[in-house]
Amino acid sequence: MKVFIYLLAVSGFSVALPSLLPWTEIKGRNIYIEPISNHSAIRNDGVNGRIYGGDEADPHSKPYQAALIINGESFCSGSLISPNYILTAAHCTVRSSVGRSTVFLSSASYVEIILGAHYVNIEEHSQLRVTSTDIIIHEDYMKPDPYNNDISVIKTPSHIVTNNYIQIVRLAQEDAGSYNGYVGILAGWGSTSDTSSALSPVLLETYLSIITNEWCASLYEPGVIIPSMLCSWDLGYHPAGPCYGDSGAPFVVGNVQVGLLSYIPSNDGCHLGYPGGYTRISYYRPWINRNTDL
Repeated sequence: MKVFIYLLAVSGFSVALPSLLPWTEIKGRNIYIEPISNHSAIRNDGVNGRIYGGDEADPHSKPYQAALIINGESFCSGSLISPNYILTAAHCTVRSSVGRSTVFLSSASYVEIILGAHYVNIEEHSQLRVTSTDIIIHEDYMKPDPYNNDISVIKTPSHIVTNNYIQIVRLAQEDAGSYNGYVGILAGWGSTSDTSSALSPVLLETYLSIITNEWCASLYEPGVIIPSMLCSWDLGYHPAGPCYGDSGAPFVVGNVQVGLLSYIPSNDGCHLGYPGGYTRISYYRPWINRNTDL
């Protein structure tokens, strides 16, 4: 099994807030897990991209969606879960420093949070932009593997006032069940092509079906798919799914967030035909409640 986690190496621990890189230089943060090649269950649809298989979302139809620019140079998504907290993936909000034989993890210096966006690369009248340095990463993140406990919350610097463009998403309860067979929506500003890491300036969305963990586990090496995860697959007639830069994005069934994007299959392409992996919200609902005001 090959697991790739792409984090920015940062040598200092200053909290200075430098200028953002130009939008074209901001890249997504991602975890890749190499699937089993040539598995009999895998479809080959002949399409080379992932959320380029998606469609442009209706403007402001996902008012809970947050764009996150980490340390001014990398990108993830998240969701507004209360007037004071954003939910996202842990791998989006960590930074690494390398010792002689160990990688030490700490939280990112700061995160710019963009709410109310459709075109994320320009300042729209609907947007609210705030910067936070208050990040809580799951205490057991990366124990024992990079995709374990991939969840974090960001406290906003002030109370977020909701409106037509900015709203709070409901979260799945601890007893919500598996959601197997349900169809949900994944939205994000991630790449539209396997061959480019460039982010989409406009919010894209796609419909995906939740599959059983047992089925998903059969497509990866043993031990990768665990109860704290869920997996989704495209619906077959319209190949699509997550790609570079979609990490942390909320996966929503009806009006309830059931997952947040954790990993995509393979670092040499988004591998259409393989399921993507999500942190299961119901599993972590007690942790979320303990670390936020929910």
